[in-house]
Amino acid sequence: ALLVLHLLIWTALPLLVSRNLPLDVVEALAWGREWQWGYYKHPPLSGWLAEMARLGPSNWSLFLLAQLMVTGGMAASWVLGRELLGTRLATLGLMATEGIHYFNMSSTEFNANVVMFPLWALASLCGWRALRSNKLGWWIGLGLCCGLGTLGKYVFLLLPACLVLYTWINPVARQVWRSAGPWAAAAVCLLVIAPHLKWAIDHDWATLQYAIGRGHSDELAQQGSWRQEFINFVLAQALTLLPAWALLRTLGASQPTQRPAHERWLLFTLGLAPLLLIMLAATLAQAKMLHMWASPFFLCAAPLWLAWRQPDSLNIRRFSWAWLLWMLVTVSIFASTAVLGPQKKHKLDRTGYPGLEIATILTTKWHAQTGQALAIVAGEEFVAGTVAHYSADRPSVFYDADFSESLWLRPEQVAQHGAVFVWPLSRGEIDVADLPPDSQTQVGPLLARYPKLQAQPTLLVHSHWMGKPYTVAVAWAILPPTATQNFSAR
Repeated sequence: ALLVLHLLIWTALPLLVSRNLPLDVVEALAWGREWQWGYYKHPPLSGWLAEMARLGPSNWSLFLLAQLMVTGGMAASWVLGRELLGTRLATLGLMATEGIHYFNMSSTEFNANVVMFPLWALASLCGWRALRSNKLGWWIGLGLCCGLGTLGKYVFLLLPACLVLYTWINPVARQVWRSAGPWAAAAVCLLVIAPHLKWAIDHDWATLQYAIGRGHSDELAQQGSWRQEFINFVLAQALTLLPAWALLRTLGASQPTQRPAHERWLLFTLGLAPLLLIMLAATLAQAKMLHMWASPFFLCAAPLWLAWRQPDSLNIRRFSWAWLLWMLVTVSIFASTAVLGPQKKHKLDRTGYPGLEIATILTTKWHAQTGQALAIVAGEEFVAGTVAHYSADRPSVFYDADFSESLWLRPEQVAQHGAVFVWPLSRGEIDVADLPPDSQTQVGPLLARYPKLQAQPTLLVHSHWMGKPYTVAVAWAILPPTATQNFSAR
């Protein structure tokens, strides 16, 4: 019942306060449409799942998909908690997990972080059972979850890395290497990710290069600002866990549980070691860590904490009222931010963007000028991805007109099919009188590569959202389809 309630609330809320999909979702849809074994930002799983969940230009199935990932992870976490604590405490741990914003307010945008949630919790469950029973089936399950999780995002590899370290350091757990289990897990994991590894090799490890570049820069290291980024990351994770810890504290004073040392270390490995390992890696590399990278680490945090320290007595009444109050707070924060945010900024959020209207207008204008279906839309990731999703022609996205970011496209394909180029100008924050009349400024630098690119008048869309008018402006251009264009890959 708790999981169903969560699913309903956090699927319905974004539907009520959104008319356009968020950036990460339109990106995943653009990738998934191409059915590749990898993309320049992430491995393929998030794109594949988004594409499978897509039901035309509607939004609800993508918001539902995100919450299926969350509730799937919560369900696996509850099963692990039930083994550790019994049904009652496991359920309280599940409720306390709602105190972590990664799994409610920050979970409505389906992306490569969210796709890891069920796989991380399932891998934790399989790892616990495998290391306690040494049954081959649980080892195979662990390998499968780790393989699929790696296809979601490379940071998932921290979990099996921590489990391997645990088995090397702990003398009791070290015995498992004499059995077939760990080797079977490794083989299954490698088998699952093998096609992606081949893709990565064929494409010069594009995804890994992006991940390294996202977290590291020479300027960051030279200025020493990575230290401040490290502190910010630690503080963000502490504040993220604070409400869940406060909820658990309302149950009453707690005492350390009596467990064998190797089990206590396994609880530590599953609960805290991945966070410490990513912090160590970032320190050694002097790299920046994004806060959401740690989001899957905490799915099992509440039940693992209760397995480490259990309350002497349970004040269920106080806990229930605190939990209900927190649920009301999270819903209120999410709804008020979505409704009042654009009004305060005088600018539409991405979820208030009139994407369907813009996509329809541009597709219609393309049809009128070329007489062909729109096959490719080029430009900035959000606007181009939005047009691609909501257009009836469902074109491919040519990110920033850059073939290194759009590995599914080749110059000859763009030459053959042509493209609509789009650039965001305003989401309502710029006065119409200050907008350029056409896209000559944007087209000019591209003419050397695309000599037949045709500037078009600035597209203005007058839109009402949450009771307030906004004028959204998009610069756009048309590259007519032709087989004789002189294209050079960027």
